[in-house]
Formats: sequence, C-alpha cells, structure tokens
Amino acid sequence: MKDKIIKEVMEWCEKQEKTPDIYMDEFVDLVINKTANALFEEIKIELENEFESGNLHHPFIISDEYYLYLKLKEIKNKIVNPEKDEDYIENELEKK
Repeated sequence: MKDKIIKEVMEWCEKQEKTPDIYMDEFVDLVINKTANALFEEIKIELENEFESGNLHHPFIISDEYYLYLKLKEIKNKIVNPEKDEDYIENELEKK
C-alpha cells in the first residue's frame, strides 16, 4: 500500500510541473479515493472467496458482526503487512 501511495506522489509531482493548476487538496483526494477503492476491492474479493468456500476459519459459532470484525482485521493485516501471508495469520490466531 505504501508503494502505491509513493507511486501516486511521484506521478502527481511529474504532472504538477506540466500543469500548475493542480492543487494539493486535489492530490490528497486522489490518493484517498484510490486507496479507498483498492481497500474496498480487496475486502470484496476476500469476502466473496470466504462466502464461496463456506469456510469461517473458526471452530465455533460466532455472530455475524464479530465474524466481519475478524475478517476485516485479517484483510487489514494482509494489506498492511503483505509479507505476512494467511498461514502467519492463522498461526497467530491459534496461539491465542
């Protein structure tokens, strides 16, 4: 995610020299929108995969709200720490 934002910054800086009418708040909006879109797309893909497989990854019954909380936390960890794969997350959950 950090690399994507840095790429956006570099592209914006290059464009800024050619078109000085672009303002900083427009850049911030652009980065926020693209970041949010990427996050929502990743959440959508993860939840679609989860529901298609029918696998909750939990050996007990949990509420839908708690399940979504756990799933979103897992997705966040996957995006923020891409070097940590699902096996790492599952191992961490088993330790608790």
